[in-house]
Formats: sequence, structure tokens, C-alpha cells
Amino acid sequence: MPPRMTRFPLEGGLRDLMICGIGVLCVIGIPTFGVLVLTGRTLRDSGTIAFAIFLVAFFASFVFSLLIGRGKRGAILLDCGPQPRRVFFLLNAAIFAIGFLILTLGIADGVVRITISMFSILLWFGRLQFVENGIWQYWSLLKWQDLESYEWQGDATHNLILQTKTKLTLLGREFLSVPVEKKNAVSKLLEQYATQKDA
Repeated sequence: MPPRMTRFPLEGGLRDLMICGIGVLCVIGIPTFGVLVLTGRTLRDSGTIAFAIFLVAFFASFVFSLLIGRGKRGAILLDCGPQPRRVFFLLNAAIFAIGFLILTLGIADGVVRITISMFSILLWFGRLQFVENGIWQYWSLLKWQDLESYEWQGDATHNLILQTKTKLTLLGREFLSVPVEKKNAVSKLLEQYATQKDA
């Protein structure tokens, strides 16, 4: 295995959130300007419409990717349980569903609220599973051949750090929280499948 990686899972999550935030701002900014110029609506309305279009497209691509990934994962070898933050997703779904029912300010605003609610429900169903063809990371498949290295965040923890093959190393780092009682079983599967991925 390559040299040890020491970043804490929370740092990885914050980094990913920041990168996604910058990306969304770039993706939303241009359409917002386009709607603003073409329709003469206010900046707020233009931003809401642009965000609604982006969100629906993103949700559709997520569902498509989810279905394709589930079809390719193969037999489940070990189920490590649901996403650790699933309560947050359920709460988020409820908040946006209620907001859709009582606080909707227009069609675009309603589309945003209901899409986020449906997206959160899908995230709530996510599970960490080690499968025949890779690692099912709650909603997507990481194929064994795309796993470059892995390690535990210290011997006494159950936080698993994965390094995937990508041109941008930082973007290829994944953090998974494995139940303590499943750590040994996960280690055996990683030793068996990850080391044979290039065979």
C-alpha cells in the first residue's frame, strides 16, 4: 500500500462540500444571468428558475446513475448498514416537503422544494455494502479496479480511507465509517478483492 494518509473524515467532507459549492455557483451563475436577460425577471426569480432546472437535471442523472450502478454491483458480500447521517436526510426531506405544502412562492420554488425532498428520501435509503464487483458507497459503485489504495484511520478506529484512481488526487479520496463489529470482515474482503483487482 502507498504511504499513509492522515486526513480526518470530517475534513474530507468539508473539502467536498466546498468544491461542490463552488461548482454549483459556477453552474447556476451563467443560467441565472441568461434567465435574467431573456425574461427580465428579478435576480431572485431568475436564480430560482436556474436552480430548479439544474436541480431537476441533477436529480434525474443521479437516479439514472443509481440504477445503472445497482445493476452492475453483483452479489452482496457484506452489508455494513445504512448511511450514518440518514436521520439528517429524513429530517431534510420532511422540512422541504412541509415547505412545499405551506411556503411555496411559485412554480420554480415548488420544484426546488419537492426535488430536494425526493432527493433526501433517496439518500436516506443509502447503505454501505461490499459487493462482488466493488464497494457500494451508499448510492454509487466503486469498482475494485478503480480502488488505488485503502487504509484505516489509525488502528483503533473504524474509519476507512479509500484512494480512487483519478487525475486529481484530492478528489479521489473517500471516507467511509464502518461499524466497529464489521471492521475485521471488511479488512478480509479488502485483502481478498482489492489486492486481486489488477490480476
